[in-house]
Amino acid sequence: MTRITFGLLLFVTIFAQATILPSVNPLTITPDLVLVLLFLWSAVCGPREALFWVFVGGVTLDILSMDPLGTNALALVCVALLAGLARQRLYQSTVIVPVVLVVIATLIHGFVLYTLRGTSLDLFLLLQAVLHAILVPFIYFFVRRLARVS
Repeated sequence: MTRITFGLLLFVTIFAQATILPSVNPLTITPDLVLVLLFLWSAVCGPREALFWVFVGGVTLDILSMDPLGTNALALVCVALLAGLARQRLYQSTVIVPVVLVVIATLIHGFVLYTLRGTSLDLFLLLQAVLHAILVPFIYFFVRRLARVS
């Protein structure tokens, strides 16, 4: 039941991020909620399970954003693998390590995504990484509680 709930949450987030969020966001930078959600799911449940969600979510993002097929999935694989560092038992007691790792994951994800798209990096990637760092504590405890239900 937990995986079904997470899958529904992921798809709602993907569709909201691709359709609703860009039009209602007053800021220049838009948070990548799918990246943060997949990072934290990988940190809580492990990279093996997150790789399935990365593939499904990445392909769905590619279809909705009309990117070449596999672009978002390939960029999100780096995020899921980096989140495996936050899974270690020593780091699960605090939210500081996932905050730092999500900043690094955002920068790597942005670099890979811009490289695959053939566009140049911009300054907004750093601001997006800071925004993700702010969002992590709020989403982290929700994802941990969701994973504990199973």
